[in-house]
Amino acid sequence: MADSHRTLLQFDRRSLLKGIAGCVLAPAVLRPGPARAQYRKFPFSLGIASGDPAPDGFVIWTRLAPEPLAADGGMGSDAAEVTWEVAADQNMLRVIRSGTATARVESAHSVHVEIGGLEPGKDYFYRFRTGTADSVVGRSRTLPAPEAAVSELRFASAGCQRWQDGYYTAWRRIAEEQFDFVFHYGDYIYEGATTKPERQGRGLLRAMPGDFGECVTLADYRLRYSLYKTDRDLQAAHASCAFLPSFDDHEVAGDWSADAQVRQSLKTPFLPRRAAAFQAWYEHMPLRAANMPRGPDILAYRSFKFGNLAEVAVLDTRQYRSYPVCKHFDNCAASHAPDQTMMGPAQEQWLTDTFGTSQRTWQVLAQQVNFAQLDWRSFPNHHGRGPELRMDSWDGASAGRERVLQILRQTQSRNPVVLTGDLHRAIALEISSDPKDPSGPCMAVEFLATSISSGGNGRLVTKNADAIARDNPHIKWLSSERGYTRHVVKPKTWQADYRAVASITKRDAPVVTRQSLVVEAGKPGLVRA
Repeated sequence: MADSHRTLLQFDRRSLLKGIAGCVLAPAVLRPGPARAQYRKFPFSLGIASGDPAPDGFVIWTRLAPEPLAADGGMGSDAAEVTWEVAADQNMLRVIRSGTATARVESAHSVHVEIGGLEPGKDYFYRFRTGTADSVVGRSRTLPAPEAAVSELRFASAGCQRWQDGYYTAWRRIAEEQFDFVFHYGDYIYEGATTKPERQGRGLLRAMPGDFGECVTLADYRLRYSLYKTDRDLQAAHASCAFLPSFDDHEVAGDWSADAQVRQSLKTPFLPRRAAAFQAWYEHMPLRAANMPRGPDILAYRSFKFGNLAEVAVLDTRQYRSYPVCKHFDNCAASHAPDQTMMGPAQEQWLTDTFGTSQRTWQVLAQQVNFAQLDWRSFPNHHGRGPELRMDSWDGASAGRERVLQILRQTQSRNPVVLTGDLHRAIALEISSDPKDPSGPCMAVEFLATSISSGGNGRLVTKNADAIARDNPHIKWLSSERGYTRHVVKPKTWQADYRAVASITKRDAPVVTRQSLVVEAGKPGLVRA
């Protein structure tokens, strides 16, 4: 991007809340009314999506972009009218809800419709229309009634999808499974600049446009989402079921913490950048109005109840965390200080309240970075001279982790399960009741999903596997292949199937189950299926 596009003023938080939120989300009356546009190119080039289900409905999303890599998506500044329909059948013959929405330039011509009045625990289908163009038909599913007896829940956990590292075949395989929902743990986009041609030897397959610099402005982030969302496999996954979206670091900047950047690759004010990133994330995710950002702040933690079977608490481990006090891989005393946090006090209280009223069989922490202690000394490219803990994970705020475990004890959570991503590895771990002793009695389990594409083609057998197991006896499965985790949840068992695609260097590769592990209700710990 041109340097002039990267000029950002230094605002304080109050100025941002008044200024950035005001200009990004300007009142609709400042723009022309909706027009019945005729498009020379297909306006639904970024697909459709649904998300954040409730017992009576869900959110449906699209964004009009006939020219997705143009600065304005090819829409100009005029508003456009979008018709939406929800039906009881895939052929859209029994339409039971319909209406219109307005796509406006202030939100990049995205549309978020909160559907209500539906029956709990049922599949529904939806589509959009603008001008003479129809979108594809998507499927979504309402949550069961809060106290309904649910016999089975099937979902996927996935994320980390760097465009340049390979194809999104794993998303195509997820679409084929027709899950109840997908938990996206984060790193939906990567904010970095185009990789230089001389580095293509790393095996990078899909080059970004050459003028894509590191994302800083709202225009930068919008274009990055546009590029990623042109992928047909990703679109198919979104159309197949509802998503529970979350974000990690690369939706904003690598390893960011709270109000600051950790990696200073660009000397730019951080809060305006975070405001732009959150605005673009909201514009491209199927989220409710309650999750609309206010300048650099966004309320992203929320919970979902699946009848009497499970409650899923989607956490935010970025916005309220402590700034790292040690080197990236370290084991310094400061990381164990009692004031170190990953969630902040308000979110910790919310989690206490959420699980304190839950009588469901499974209590789920759906979050971003690995929770259990993990010693990296024997992993490839580490020196092995002593314990190495990753400060960008919960190991960088061990007191915050201990408080979460105390919340689980206090609320008498019967079967805690932690969902994680970020590491580009498939890992299954047992979480000790004493984090300082990973080999101690198991209190909960953690299923860490590998990446969709980030890191390029992986490998089934990790180097130094025996040494890694010696240093981490609570690891029960480890692989570096690409793919996702399929979860099948029942009243008496939780089964996690680690699904791996054979290759991400060629399209349409097959998927296989590398390992299946089971947790029995009332018996914390992992056994092979």
